[in-house]
Amino acid sequence: MTSPNPAQDALRDPTPRDADKTVSKPGLLRRFGPVGTIFLIGLLIGVLFFLSRELLWSQVLRHTLGHLPNASWSWQAVGDRGLTHITYQHFELHVNQNRFFVPKLTIQLGTTRPVTMTAVTGPTLVADLSWDKELRLSGGVDLQRLMPEQRVQGTLETDGFVRWQTWDQPPHQGELDIQAPGLLVLAPGIMTINLRGQATLEGNHLRLTPLQADGPVGVTADAEGFLDWNRLENTTYSISGTLTGLGNLPFSASGRLGSLWGK
Repeated sequence: MTSPNPAQDALRDPTPRDADKTVSKPGLLRRFGPVGTIFLIGLLIGVLFFLSRELLWSQVLRHTLGHLPNASWSWQAVGDRGLTHITYQHFELHVNQNRFFVPKLTIQLGTTRPVTMTAVTGPTLVADLSWDKELRLSGGVDLQRLMPEQRVQGTLETDGFVRWQTWDQPPHQGELDIQAPGLLVLAPGIMTINLRGQATLEGNHLRLTPLQADGPVGVTADAEGFLDWNRLENTTYSISGTLTGLGNLPFSASGRLGSLWGK
């Protein structure tokens, strides 16, 4: 009988030594605890969600306003905001040297009409943009608020459409019913009461017919203009008709739009 060999027993011992053990690093849950982990995940999701919305609305503004000539825009604050809607406070749009101001502008995304803009300048104007490059307008604007540098005054209401062939070109067709209830000041010394008519756009040719106003002197007239899309003040106009409040006295006038505004 042979005696056991301690050295051989040691070789057969399957028990691992301490040096062979692998030390696992603590996971996210063990590092921050349950509350800390939930907070961190929520923070990351929130940051990603916020950045995606900012990128989304930046693209919407670029695709809806970026085709205007030399257009830029800014706003003072953002109100209600989500994945399908956003509200800008004190929104300014600059097109060439013309500034348009909207105290409250809401943009909403949809399926039937991809973009709906609601501009509140006192009255509310709703602009629906369709997939086939048609913009439908309904509502009104306060002209003095909308164009603070143009020395115009009054509320203009409209209903109709404007169409584009391509977004990189000005609109080529449109029909709008227009009405200015109350006093409308087009330029210093040029004013009407209860102006109404229909505007038709073909290319850069704009026709207003028939134009009617109740005062200060009653007017029935036809007007037309050739629009300069790059510089609105260079638009030329002509108007002719009858002053019904002065014994049906005929009149006519023509000129450049900017001259009425002192430009």
